[in-house]
Amino acid sequence: MTIKTVFFDVGMTLIEPAVSEALVLAEAAASCGVAVEVDEVERSIPAMYEYYEEMFRRDNSIWADDARAEEIWISMYGYLCELVGIAEIGAQVARQGYERFLDPASWQLFADVLPTLDALRGRGVSLGIISNWDSSLERIIAGVGVADYFDVLVSSAVVGLHKPQPEIFEFALTSMGAKSAESMYVGDHVDADVKGAMLAGIAPVLIDREGRHTDGDGYVRIHDLRDVLKYV
Repeated sequence: MTIKTVFFDVGMTLIEPAVSEALVLAEAAASCGVAVEVDEVERSIPAMYEYYEEMFRRDNSIWADDARAEEIWISMYGYLCELVGIAEIGAQVARQGYERFLDPASWQLFADVLPTLDALRGRGVSLGIISNWDSSLERIIAGVGVADYFDVLVSSAVVGLHKPQPEIFEFALTSMGAKSAESMYVGDHVDADVKGAMLAGIAPVLIDREGRHTDGDGYVRIHDLRDVLKYV
């Protein structure tokens, strides 16, 4: 099989926060007159993301429009405030945290991204993005400096489709004029990314930088984005 098109997820695949969420939330609390230790917030971040996973397992359509995407982040940061004992200012802190991460300056590329994108383009591979994200995605991708690499950028909230629905992958394939059998999808989430790509007949690659997962049937697991080049 010759891979002619590679699609990427965005969050924790191409980009990560440029400033820690714990620091952002602690600063937001301080602006409300409440002191909370950054380390205390940091310890509760994994529980916040498990809370997100529970929401996603119950309803994976939560990224289908801007209003619901906003609700996700407000709910997550509000839950984090409960965990660290500042629920009384949770609404204000959650709002500030959400708005902070709408700013492209709050995001940065992983170190392995540009070498991978350059190498793929050098091989003549077409590149696209398919992400469960709100309508800020295009602005953020431009802000981190990689917009010119991608022929198609598909945000779930903009198109009204979401991963793992095969329809969002099919929408991207059609937009690119690409064939599923000649395409690959790279993402960090087993349910949204790997399973969604499989449903659409696209070869899935799981980027697992922290070694949180084990190998699975039907997909490749890598630890560095540059390892994608072995399969193209």
